Amino acid sequence: MQIILKQDGQPVADFSVSGANVTVAGVAIDCAERQQDIAVSVEVRQNIGGPSEGGNGTYLAQIEIPARRYETVTVPAEGEDEQPTELREPLPLDPNAVVVTLWPTA
Repeated sequence: MQIILKQDGQPVADFSVSGANVTVAGVAIDCAERQQDIAVSVEVRQNIGGPSEGGNGTYLAQIEIPARRYETVTVPAEGEDEQPTELREPLPLDPNAVVVTLWPTA
């Protein structure tokens, strides 16, 4: 996972990374579960009720999840008159492709 600090040396919200899971200020994001065929951006903000996903509060973090990638798999023909079939199988999320940008909290 790539971690970017919006301003070097500034305090940021507590965060942790474990595989494809990111937790910022207690808000857990499963990046593998959120991955789609297009890139996904998840905002964690400090709202009136506390940290949450989205809202109008100040940014704590922005998590960029890349679009799902696929590989083509050839399935052999089962009968003499059939042709092999090609299927697109989704590849697992590469956690190193996720970008977490942390905003200053003070």
